[in-house]
Amino acid sequence: MLRRFAGTSALGLLAGIALTACFSSPPQILALSPVNGSTSVGADTPIRVDFDQPVNRGSVTARFHIDPSLSGCADPAAAFSAPPTASCRVVWRSDSAGFTLFHGGAPFQPNQQYTLTLSPGVSSRDGSVNSLDHHWRLTSAPAPVVTGTSPDDGSTGVAIDTPLVVSFSTAMAPGPTAGAIHLVPPVTGTRVVGNTNNRGRVVILPGRLLDPDTAYTLQVGAAASEEHGQHLAAPVVIHFRTGGLSGGGHALVLARRPAEAASEVLLTALGPLQPGEPTAATTVLRAPRCEQDSCGAVRRDQPVLAYLEAALAPDGRALAVVAQDLTIGGAPPVLHVIPLLGGPDLDLGAAQHPAWSPSARVLAYGAPDGVHLLARAPPSDIRLPAGDPLDAAPVWSGDGSVLALPVRSPAGVAHIDLADPLLGVRYPVPGIAAGDATAPAPSPDGGELALRRDGSGVTGTWVVRLRSGGAAPRRLGDDLVPVSYTAPATLLALERSETDSLVRVSVGSGDRVRLAPPAAGAELASAVAVPSRRQVAFLGAGSDGGVQAYIENADGSNPAALTAFAAGQLEAASVSFGG
Repeated sequence: MLRRFAGTSALGLLAGIALTACFSSPPQILALSPVNGSTSVGADTPIRVDFDQPVNRGSVTARFHIDPSLSGCADPAAAFSAPPTASCRVVWRSDSAGFTLFHGGAPFQPNQQYTLTLSPGVSSRDGSVNSLDHHWRLTSAPAPVVTGTSPDDGSTGVAIDTPLVVSFSTAMAPGPTAGAIHLVPPVTGTRVVGNTNNRGRVVILPGRLLDPDTAYTLQVGAAASEEHGQHLAAPVVIHFRTGGLSGGGHALVLARRPAEAASEVLLTALGPLQPGEPTAATTVLRAPRCEQDSCGAVRRDQPVLAYLEAALAPDGRALAVVAQDLTIGGAPPVLHVIPLLGGPDLDLGAAQHPAWSPSARVLAYGAPDGVHLLARAPPSDIRLPAGDPLDAAPVWSGDGSVLALPVRSPAGVAHIDLADPLLGVRYPVPGIAAGDATAPAPSPDGGELALRRDGSGVTGTWVVRLRSGGAAPRRLGDDLVPVSYTAPATLLALERSETDSLVRVSVGSGDRVRLAPPAAGAELASAVAVPSRRQVAFLGAGSDGGVQAYIENADGSNPAALTAFAAGQLEAASVSFGG
């Protein structure tokens, strides 16, 4: 009995296997993407259907439907044989067990519910037919909208150097969005740049300073689209009127093409508005280029002017720039004072080494007949007592009471003179004997001067008291070069070694605190401090080898790029600070 029962079970099992082989199941849908009930679906999101087995492709073609139909893809059946360039096309899995509809050129309409259908009749390769009617629904994402702008509509007094900002409700596609944003009147060289940390924010960087006291319109067209191709719900128009230069300080960068003299003067902010976007850098001056085979000593496409030096007034109202005519061999440098808010330029003739006082009321500069102090209001131009000519730009104390003059004797010896701008007197640095002296750095209150000396037995940075009884000069260190005071008793200096470093030095004790090392390629010999003495800038090689300008806090924190020149286009030649 036991053996008979076992035999019967075996026969039943064999019969089951035979029936399965003869009657295969119809194809079933294993997975859908997007899934049924999905919301906020991207406009170009592909539609994917996966089956549990290979299917007869022809049985699917006429049975796949989308309601309402997609503009540009009204007949989904045609998508199954469409070329790769079509606005919508179907790509089958290699095993024929699923397909994907790509419809980047036929996006979903915003905030629209769609019903996708596979009608009865889909068959497997052996002819088994699925007789069910499959439906699933999805709802597309809403159209993007502008959620904010800077400036706001109707704003007045907008800074002529400020970047403009547009914020959107979602991440935007860079190309279409940039192409849909326009500034009217147009400004040549304007760029639209996305924030890499917030793809719903774009920054408009005008190619030059905007004109002061001028009406502008910022247009954001409906062609702007989010990352899935959904266009802006409605265009936006922002009207604003400009004022003057923004507050908070600026960097001034002289830039050049590789192997050329500096041919552009750029005004930059002291860092980006937000992380993830470039620092605003606006071209103030751009030298014309030779458009003939030659222009005197200049060849075709070479600059006809070189910008040798530039200084921005602390109040941001004027720019002093030294230019040289390159078409004439040996032409002298000429100093111009350019008002940034309108008005005629002032030509000071053959002069160089400009430096504005902290109050922006006086411009010190060197001319063939000596060192001049040009006052803006009331206007006057006085010449300091005779002495050796300037070798570099003068350096003002923070309160404007002392002017340090880097000069050079006819014998080629560099040294420092001092001047009292109020009294118009000039005198040597007390306690410093004749010999090489460079890199003057007056203290904020003008009571102390740090300088670099080179020579037998005197090499190093020295600190000289200019008041309080004239104490003897003290040497801080033979490996230091002054940069600037960052506080009344703290000096920022370059520490020379195999790997140069910036250090903060206590003037009283000589103790040093080394700043965080900058990125590789930094040229710390170019370091300069902002007038507030809280930040320092320098030149350095970028990741692509081009020279950029960088800034960081005086303690070495928060490094940032001031420029982002494309490789082979421009590179920074110098950096300084102003209003």
